[in-house]
Amino acid sequence: MRERPTRRSDPWLDLTRLLRERPRSVAEVRLRLARRGHDEETVETTVRSAIDAGLLDDRAFAKLWVSDRLWHHPLSRAALEQELREKGIERSIVAAELEAQYPAIREVEIARDLAAARFERLRGIDPERRRNRVANYLMRRGFRRGLTLDVIRQIEKESSDE
Repeated sequence: MRERPTRRSDPWLDLTRLLRERPRSVAEVRLRLARRGHDEETVETTVRSAIDAGLLDDRAFAKLWVSDRLWHHPLSRAALEQELREKGIERSIVAAELEAQYPAIREVEIARDLAAARFERLRGIDPERRRNRVANYLMRRGFRRGLTLDVIRQIEKESSDE
């Protein structure tokens, strides 16, 4: 595959354009600026300036990412951790932010809420298909199989008690 030619422009302008789209981690900005054709020294200087100006902060980024995910697209702790690691956030920052906003006990609550909503939405279809669809939905969001099955059993028991 041929690499497309990169166009050189002002690195600060490129950085501000990137941050207008969405918040970014330091690693993401480094990578994107390098892809735009900026040399390593220019990238580092620009990133340092952005950090000093408060435009880049991996802790703030991780905090925002976790809260946004929990609010708009809940995932398991493991899936969230993987996303943040892929964005170049250090393990210690990821662990601290997950512990602060998403303690392990909350994962069960979130899985249960997601499963209950999906279970209700799928009311009227074959119970086995319904169970499978809810399980697949939770597992696509990174929840462990054991937790998924426990939550589904609990929801089925509660719905049969009604």
